Amino acid sequence: MLRDFFRPMLWEDRADVVVVGTGAGGATAARVLAARGADVVMLEEGGRLRTADRPRAVADALAQTMREAGAQTTSSAVPIVVLQGRCVGGSTAINSGIIWRLPEDVRQEWTQTRGLGAMVDEAGLATAYSEIERDLEVAETSETLMGGNSALMAQGAHALGLPGKPMVRNAARCQGKGECLQGCPGERRQSMDVSYVPRAIADGARLHTHARVDRVEMRDGRAVGVVGDVLDPDTRRVIGRFRVLAERVIVAAGVVHTPLILRRSGMRGVVGDHFQAHPGAAMVGKFPEPVRMSYGATQGYEVPMRERGFKLESLSLPPEMLAARLPGVGADWQRRLSKLDHYAQWCAQVRMSAHGRIRSGLIGPDIRFSPSAEDIGKLQEALTLVARMMFTVGAEEVYPGVHGVPEVLRSLADVDALSARRWKKTDVHLVASHLFGTARAGVDPRTSVVGDDLQCHDVAGLYVMDASVFPTNLGVNPQHSIMAIVHLAAERLAERVVRRRAA
Repeated sequence: MLRDFFRPMLWEDRADVVVVGTGAGGATAARVLAARGADVVMLEEGGRLRTADRPRAVADALAQTMREAGAQTTSSAVPIVVLQGRCVGGSTAINSGIIWRLPEDVRQEWTQTRGLGAMVDEAGLATAYSEIERDLEVAETSETLMGGNSALMAQGAHALGLPGKPMVRNAARCQGKGECLQGCPGERRQSMDVSYVPRAIADGARLHTHARVDRVEMRDGRAVGVVGDVLDPDTRRVIGRFRVLAERVIVAAGVVHTPLILRRSGMRGVVGDHFQAHPGAAMVGKFPEPVRMSYGATQGYEVPMRERGFKLESLSLPPEMLAARLPGVGADWQRRLSKLDHYAQWCAQVRMSAHGRIRSGLIGPDIRFSPSAEDIGKLQEALTLVARMMFTVGAEEVYPGVHGVPEVLRSLADVDALSARRWKKTDVHLVASHLFGTARAGVDPRTSVVGDDLQCHDVAGLYVMDASVFPTNLGVNPQHSIMAIVHLAAERLAERVVRRRAA
């Protein structure tokens, strides 16, 4: 390619396995493979940010750790914010560490109707879960760490007879500082940047940061390595090229960028199709007594309603982000701002049925996704319930943030305004952080990209190990399921790699 000719090759490496991405999937694969004796190279487009390097100001923190500083959106007529980490640890480095095992109904569906029994083998996953949960200090959020935001939500769920519960997180030593978005200040949350990446390095793996993979190199139908751009750590401008030669390539660059790498490498078919997500929205409530949202776990309580297609969560915001959620202008807005410690925020994540697609655009990913009327109906039901919960536990005002209804609700009677008209997708501002399906697994190469061992159907030695392989969305937070499924697949791959090295 022309870019290879005009840009200098700054460095090269060689390994048994090269892993593209250091999020939940990539870091787990590297950890498992390195621990079993494979020579592993990890590649990360972003930087490796230790606690001392992370700014606490939200805007600065997001600029360092998230794609488009948290402003990446779909290209659809009604844009949806798509949140993704871009740093060592990927999205695990800036999320709340919420842990959910793969729901059994999903595992059964993938096994019985999609032929993926080996990928989600019950006994194998159980063993993987146990090991991961020990490694990552998984524990239920304690009452002392709830903080006012989560505690109020627990009261609301109990009052309405809803199936709420404390969240399970990979943060048994959490100090409740409410700064998960900026990166855990004490490295108590066991995200991949402080757990599996350094453990893989301790076992001999090598990490190259600011290395953006362009494509997989192939020879005679087999992956033989990757090439890409070396980025300046400060400006992110391309300063040269790199190459890693390897007998096996694992692409774990996330649901948006994994299919783009595969397509740039010449793969077609359904690569980039069937993009799915759990978009959501939030409401803010004002309470007569201080809530002190910034104290306690960023997210500590949830109300799973999978049979109704959504999950409610507490979600604390830093003050500068919370201030932007308050309605009004001038003196009206300043009056509300003066009560900044009196607000709670709860959100709804919706298991949407819509499918979209990912392609390369002119200046970045072209992400197409449009919720169906049924999906918006679920969101309407979920947020109406959120408002009802807030008033039930004493909210003075609720700010729905929904076009076509009053910007301030003042009583339970006003909640009827949320359901009085049918919402349209243009009425709500959606954010998606749980993404799935753009290189999905299956037995038929015509309708899937990888098999149940996560190896691509059409390219030997090329694997996908992130949520791109999930044939459906889950209805719950996917991080733990990604890790367990990858753990199982990486163990099987490690056996082949080590056996080949010994031959």
